Amino acid sequence: MKNRSIFKQTAVALAAAMFLGGISAGAAEPVVQPVSTSSPVMLIPCGLPFGIKLFTNGVVVVGTADLETSGGTVNPAKEADVRTGDVILSIDGQQVTSNEQLSKAVLNCSGRSLNLEIDRSGQKVAAKLSPVQSTGCYRAGLWVRDSAAGVGTLTYYDPRNEMFAGLGHGITDPDTNEIMPFGCGDIVPVIISGVQKGVQGIPGELQGYFSSDIPSGTLYANSVQGVFGKMNHAPDGEAIPVCPSDQVKTGPVEILCTIDSSGPQKFSAEIELLNTRAAQSKNMILHITDKQLLNKTGGIVQGMSGSPILQNGKLVGAVTHVFVNDPTRGYGILAEHMLAGEASTAQKAAA
Repeated sequence: MKNRSIFKQTAVALAAAMFLGGISAGAAEPVVQPVSTSSPVMLIPCGLPFGIKLFTNGVVVVGTADLETSGGTVNPAKEADVRTGDVILSIDGQQVTSNEQLSKAVLNCSGRSLNLEIDRSGQKVAAKLSPVQSTGCYRAGLWVRDSAAGVGTLTYYDPRNEMFAGLGHGITDPDTNEIMPFGCGDIVPVIISGVQKGVQGIPGELQGYFSSDIPSGTLYANSVQGVFGKMNHAPDGEAIPVCPSDQVKTGPVEILCTIDSSGPQKFSAEIELLNTRAAQSKNMILHITDKQLLNKTGGIVQGMSGSPILQNGKLVGAVTHVFVNDPTRGYGILAEHMLAGEASTAQKAAA
């Protein structure tokens, strides 16, 4: 993959996402194909923590700023109609792949306007950006982001194609709340070193660190159903069948997750509400009932996103969100929906 640095200020924590709002309206949902009961898909449930290093396709505009010049206060970005959430794809016909590339183009413009190609909610838009001299150099009044890093949980490994799925929801920009446009990325091993317990109004968090810079897999996609890619080596564990969505029931389940150095463990929970037709990553409401997990984490915490949900020996889905005002509850996505995301990713990778 491209040799690009991840800076601390661009890193985002990957959640069992806090449920504070909706998912990007511009995100398309792959068609969900029912799982066959006569020949079920067999997947290896993981519950392993993993680190994500994601680089965007273009740079994401996360804010604009007024600039002081000799002629007064101006905002070149607003004057060019460059908006928060826009993705700058190219400058004067040259592809943009990093914050540094954009910064260099602005600094070296010598007062010349720059022609931008922008992706705005899936539509290509042209803009003419005119940097101004401010504090001794040319500036554009843009805040941008080109990467994200964090920790989540692997949901499953697919022995059919060596692909993995994790998170159960997309990685969103913390400023725009939009799914970050995917360029390239890797996954790396993680060691969980502690837990910040969740309480009402303050979500908890798994604390960990990347234990190696050597990738354990390659990212192929960041979508509303999760992140998908190919693993370098198969994880330990036995494959189990995927439960068809029409056979998932409210009632007892187990979630498989890692909360300490002992590795993945099963914890009891229950599905309180089920909506198999719900869009994207909110197909069920989960309630954590396991006393050990409640004592250690307070319920669902950030970093548990992607933890497999098991029912009657089958994979039914993954944890996706925690309710901020009740960390014992959260949302889950159906496994069939994640498989649809995997299938869409595999098709694009093969094209």
